Amino acid sequence: MASTLNRTALVCVLSTGLLGGRAWAAETAQTTKDSPSGKTAATLKASLVDPEKKAKEKAATVKVELAGVEVIDPATVQEKAKAGQGHLHYRVDDGPVIATTAQKLSFHDLKAGKHTIKVVLAGNDHSPLGPEQTLDLTIP
Repeated sequence: MASTLNRTALVCVLSTGLLGGRAWAAETAQTTKDSPSGKTAATLKASLVDPEKKAKEKAATVKVELAGVEVIDPATVQEKAKAGQGHLHYRVDDGPVIATTAQKLSFHDLKAGKHTIKVVLAGNDHSPLGPEQTLDLTIP
């Protein structure tokens, strides 16, 4: 997740079936450590949207709720880190990282089997900011 992140991954659409049976998601919020300034730390809560229906369609949609951070396209600030700003990194299994400001992202044409989708809050320089969540699911 370095600043040399492959630009292809930024616009990658996972169409090479990756995910897979009955799907479920833990919805525990992850929080960064409190900042020295006393400001509220960023939080991230990821969940699967309509997981059983989507799994039958060989798809998955992830919805992310964020607080305590301004979501910003890192390209607009020349990928320079700035406190309080960030974007999301999505990754299915060992696939490419998709860096985006989208807080809802769908994956289609997913293969049968067990899989994980990892969502990480990243800074403008693509370094992890702390909050992250992993969702497990199975496509029949």
